[in-house]
Amino acid sequence: MNTINTFPCNPEGRDFVVGDVHGHFKLLSALLQRSKFDGERDRLFSVGDLIDRGPDSMEVLDWLSRPWFHTVRGNHEQMLIDCICGDGDIPRHTRNGGAWLYELAPQRQQELAEALQALPWIIEVELPDGKTIGIVHAEAPLTQKGDNWQQAKQALSGQLGEICRLRALSMALYAREKIEERNHDAIKGIHQLYVGHSTVPSVTRLGNVVYIDTGCSFGDGALSLIELNSETVTHMTMSP
Repeated sequence: MNTINTFPCNPEGRDFVVGDVHGHFKLLSALLQRSKFDGERDRLFSVGDLIDRGPDSMEVLDWLSRPWFHTVRGNHEQMLIDCICGDGDIPRHTRNGGAWLYELAPQRQQELAEALQALPWIIEVELPDGKTIGIVHAEAPLTQKGDNWQQAKQALSGQLGEICRLRALSMALYAREKIEERNHDAIKGIHQLYVGHSTVPSVTRLGNVVYIDTGCSFGDGALSLIELNSETVTHMTMSP
């Protein structure tokens, strides 16, 4: 696993980022169709939590095999990995939408865990104007006050020590401090950061952090897709 996957500018097409899918891949397909997504030219990035809660979680392997689809690891991917490796809390995972996993053959469970284990914690994408955007599941792992994006990446990759790495990892997967405090401070060293994890009623911006999990796994929620260059938001609800 690479801690960080970086992607150069896409001169041929468009780049999109999507919020937490949570097993609603049919909804994602419909959203891409509405956006006239072209798999020959365009790329799709995800903030993680592709699985659990929704009906199509098994389709994650198919989506991960698509050359234009790239995702960071979310806490639900981590829960699956931990449970299959023997370090997780299976009743907790089941309560949080993971019951589908335990109906599968052990070989299939292992295949899923290995595929998800290959996912990075962070993705960086260069835009046509030379700016770089970041993607992480929950929150920038700023382990100390005053840290910038570069220090967050160093913490997550273990360059600042194991204690710092574990704290950074917890923040990248689970933290909600920034949105709970409505903190508008910008993350220095990155143009914009896209995150999921914390459900918001509509795409929400705090400083240069954009929260895009609009709760498609809930009855009143939607799945949101953003075109990175124009920042155009398209969303689709589960009800027609």
